[in-house]
Amino acid sequence: MRLRRALTLTALIFTFLTALVPAAGAATHNVTVSSFQFAPSTLTIQTGDTVIWTNVEGFHNVLADNGSFTSGSEGSGWTFSHTFNSAGTFRYYCVPHGGPGGSGMSGMVIVQGAGGGEERGALRFSLAAYTVIEGNTATITVQRVGGDDGAVSVNYSAAAGSASAADFTPKSGTLNWADNDDNSKTFTVATTNDSASESNETIELTLSAPGGGASLGVPSSALLTIQDNDANPGGTPAAPTGLQGMAHGTTEIMLTWTDASSNETGFVIEARQVGGTFETVDTVGANTTTATIPGLDPATFYLFRVRAQGSGGTASAPSNQVGIATLGEIAACVAGPETLCVNGGRFKAELVWRTGEGSGTGKAVPVPSAPDSGLFYFFSANNLEMLLKVLNGCGVNSRYWVFFAATTNVEFAVVVTDTQTGRTASYFNPLGTPAPPVQDTSAFQCP
Repeated sequence: MRLRRALTLTALIFTFLTALVPAAGAATHNVTVSSFQFAPSTLTIQTGDTVIWTNVEGFHNVLADNGSFTSGSEGSGWTFSHTFNSAGTFRYYCVPHGGPGGSGMSGMVIVQGAGGGEERGALRFSLAAYTVIEGNTATITVQRVGGDDGAVSVNYSAAAGSASAADFTPKSGTLNWADNDDNSKTFTVATTNDSASESNETIELTLSAPGGGASLGVPSSALLTIQDNDANPGGTPAAPTGLQGMAHGTTEIMLTWTDASSNETGFVIEARQVGGTFETVDTVGANTTTATIPGLDPATFYLFRVRAQGSGGTASAPSNQVGIATLGEIAACVAGPETLCVNGGRFKAELVWRTGEGSGTGKAVPVPSAPDSGLFYFFSANNLEMLLKVLNGCGVNSRYWVFFAATTNVEFAVVVTDTQTGRTASYFNPLGTPAPPVQDTSAFQCP
């Protein structure tokens, strides 16, 4: 049974951007998503204000730590808005490249209450998870956010989780802030070095009893992980994290990642195309966090992941996956059965797809009466799957825009190439996921 929705493509109407008209007195704030960061990463706004995230580069999304808002599945090129109607501190992150509590690619919106009253603030840990190498001292940061009126305080403690009192020095105390003081405060936790080869162990960090009218923020509890410094030759290394990638030419893609293990002997880089399986494409040595993968095809979408190798043939679980397309060759677009030429032929669009039973290429259906647009079908000419268009937005934001919508839940990747510059924009939909519409208003630079 094919994993797809047999829906009839009856009407696909796009608008540039839905008008966002905030309530009287409210403001709109913009966050740019690019280069694996949110800019600005921290916003302080008022109740009723709206934040608009615009993805201008990369394969990202937005998800609130508490799940209260999300842009949906990660993708390349989108605009998402959320109106904050209550005061508080709201952390968010990119699922492929970050995590809750402020780790990796993450951001924070501080919403201040209306009315001009005192804002005592919330007290919280800067992260939900900290790490320290055995024998070292960890510095733990506590933040005051959302207000600085009046003197406030909070109690802290570092108590045994899976670690025992022999592994660290338990600690407790009180942190204090003066009136108009919103600087971060810290406390330290000392760990004990030994010669035993052991698994990672944890310490439970807790904030409690806020004073002076302050509240507890999120997170008010955290884990401190003690990483063993005694190499375990037979142990399985931890999986790399934070894998990122970027096109490095028509035949190369550069990858970077974070080494999360202390006992790896090297790293294996694996890649696949839509319709294929992961295969090893390169290996690098221990403590390496970057690799450039050569020998790839131009204007082609690839998925990558990395594993840490251990001794005795062990290997970690895979890292997160990252999808990216190589640059295309600078050449005129030639329309064909599998190639759409749109926007006066400047842009070329090609598509590959996969179901649980097989894979193939999208079949192009030009629309002569609408030369900026085109259609694709996957399985049958009487079952159109996608409408795609590239629009000239140079007079609006100095960019060409890529819009598309697909009535399917198969895995597919679309690669759009600017034939004058070779730049590519790629979009990926995982197998079994209903394809969300894409409105990438920053796809290509003008002219």
